[in-house]
Amino acid sequence: MKQLASNIKPDIKFMPNGDIHLTSRVVSLLDIKAGDSIQISYDNDEVYIYVHMRQAINDNIAGIARRTSKTTGYLRVRWTSLCRKIISMDGRANFAAYRVGEPYEINGLKVLPIITRKNYAAERN
Repeated sequence: MKQLASNIKPDIKFMPNGDIHLTSRVVSLLDIKAGDSIQISYDNDEVYIYVHMRQAINDNIAGIARRTSKTTGYLRVRWTSLCRKIISMDGRANFAAYRVGEPYEINGLKVLPIITRKNYAAERN
């Protein structure tokens, strides 16, 4: 039996225009605030998102989170080169949409694993 549609919503989306959409789940698990800078890293086939810098005020810092509206917990980040790399890593769709795991610490840094083995963008209707 095959599903006609998926009822699972992704936690993070990487769009071809350079937008990274962070759901309220990601925002709350990492305690990301508007103005914080995020970073995506990988280690041994695991991809992680973490807060790189709190309240980044330097214009030379990429990945600064911005609020999408006053009422939602969603944040958006503009980082075109990172989005292109993540989308090309998967290659099954023109954007990438993933779930995240539970946060843990690596060398004192709170990280959130991105589950990249299943791209929900490739399975959408």
